[in-house]
Amino acid sequence: MATINKIEIDGFKAFPNNFSIDLPDGKNLLIYGENGSGKSSLYYALHVLMQSVFKDDKGAKYFKPGDTNGGEFIPNNEQLININRFDEAKDNTYTPNIRITFDDGKVWRLDNGGLQSENGGNDSEIRMLNKDSAFINHSYISRFHAARNSEEINLWNVFYKDILPFHVPAGTTQFLADLYDEIVFECKSNVSMRNKRLQQKIVSFNSLLSDSISKINTRVNSIYNDNFKNYGDSNINIKLLYYSDSNPDNKQKEHFYFYYGNIRDGKKIATYLRSPKIGIEIKEDGNLINKPQSYFNEAKLTAIALAVRFAAMSTTAITPGSFCALDDMLISLDMSNRMKVIKYLLNVIAPKYKLYVLTHDRLFYHTLKRIIETQYKSSEWLFGGIYVDDSITPNEPNYVPDDKTKIERIEDAYKCHDYFLCGTLLRQECERCLKELLPDSYRVKEDPRTRTSIPKNLDEQIASLEEFCHYENIDYTPFKDLKSYKDLFLNSTAHNDITSPFYRNEIKVCMKAVKSLSQINRTRNIDCHKDLSIKQSDDEGNEYTLRLRLREPLRLLEYNGTSRISFYSKCEILKIISSKGEEQINEGFESLYTAYIRFCERYKLDMNHDLLGILQDRGIFLKDKI
Repeated sequence: MATINKIEIDGFKAFPNNFSIDLPDGKNLLIYGENGSGKSSLYYALHVLMQSVFKDDKGAKYFKPGDTNGGEFIPNNEQLININRFDEAKDNTYTPNIRITFDDGKVWRLDNGGLQSENGGNDSEIRMLNKDSAFINHSYISRFHAARNSEEINLWNVFYKDILPFHVPAGTTQFLADLYDEIVFECKSNVSMRNKRLQQKIVSFNSLLSDSISKINTRVNSIYNDNFKNYGDSNINIKLLYYSDSNPDNKQKEHFYFYYGNIRDGKKIATYLRSPKIGIEIKEDGNLINKPQSYFNEAKLTAIALAVRFAAMSTTAITPGSFCALDDMLISLDMSNRMKVIKYLLNVIAPKYKLYVLTHDRLFYHTLKRIIETQYKSSEWLFGGIYVDDSITPNEPNYVPDDKTKIERIEDAYKCHDYFLCGTLLRQECERCLKELLPDSYRVKEDPRTRTSIPKNLDEQIASLEEFCHYENIDYTPFKDLKSYKDLFLNSTAHNDITSPFYRNEIKVCMKAVKSLSQINRTRNIDCHKDLSIKQSDDEGNEYTLRLRLREPLRLLEYNGTSRISFYSKCEILKIISSKGEEQINEGFESLYTAYIRFCERYKLDMNHDLLGILQDRGIFLKDKI
């Protein structure tokens, strides 16, 4: 299967007219959009088209206004036509639609005639793409823990709506949701409960669902505990339950399995269709949590829900072009917990799936965008926003690519002689750079009145830059007049002082300084364990091993095409091992470099300040981990 290259929407939900997003080379997508902008309509357009291949009418119902019966028009309650184009669609003067173009040239269109290929595609291609793709939004999170305090959680509705439509069990060719719908249809069509073929389908469904849940159970705990658990929290054990009545683990003899047959109700015996039930058992420190929805906060419940959903996604034999579409799924998490999910998405999901991330949270958008730009391949991503143009009627969503850096926007403002905007953007970029570059000790101070930590102002941070450059071995010359530039016009723009004169040449020089500052990157952490080691020999061939423990994440400093460990990396020397034995040290240092110098001086060793080349993590040099 190919990868999506273009999405077009015309007359669907929030989009009254043609709306399109190009994804050249099958890029990942990150989009910001305010509530009501059409962001979620984009998510559902993709969802509706992909799922329409399984509908009896191939999804035509979403674009049919209704039917006429005896001269009376009967509206179709399932249609999703934009309200401003409904009458035209009703009069057959306009055909709303959704189109998706793949990088192999195949085009798929969904309209009132259902899903069809415009150029010879086979719908098995869409079915295969569904098999490994996933849609996750806030509704999934809400459904996961929707049970009342007095109820037990039943995840069947979650699985039926969000997981099984995209799940083909190993060794089969049918989506599990389709098999369920097929059985329900036959049961409601009065097929006898004694029909062997029907009962065999039910047996098969229960067996397949049980196996699938067992596979989720093998992965869900490691996903949660290794990626989403808060520091200091106990490990939890998550287990989904789908037991037969006779299973010895089903101690309460609960009814989990899908069932069609006779059930006694008092003196009456009636034929009954019982939907499946999927329970969840959570233990913390070995103690069973009876009502997780009442015991855990929303953030932890969200993390558990995500762990289950990610555990259900395929890890092998991923269909090329498969994607994970995410719409505001993290709104119940604070930024620290969001960062855990972001790390998992970028490190685990993104290498296997295309990511389509949509959010109404501007801070989250810019945070994720900055992480991708500084730590990953931003060339593999498309960034942008969806904004409603309320100057025209009907209001129309527009896609605006966010493909220019802040420096490029500053240069554009300068070229247009918009020096006020130029100064505003320069101050913002200067503040951002200092926030990302400077250690906490340079950015915060103690309030003498309250004894609490408060942020340093921009002047104070700029004043720290010279010392920072000294210890990081960076030429300070380009930044030495930054304080003067800041006083000259950056303060004026920050306070909307439009009466202050703006000097074109000074702004140009300041642009150069801020641009140089933006080229220093200290945001990327080295993925390593806390305990590291260095092995070195003296002139006589005696070998010494230095054991270190990091006190904070190890940051990489990238500048002028080189990478090295940042000077600001607190650590502790645990011990030194030599032919003479082990010597316990247990001494803390403000920098790895300081600790290393102390080590070399003590044993008269040659100093190699390329710590990336000598520091080892479980036998692997750090230079091989970046």
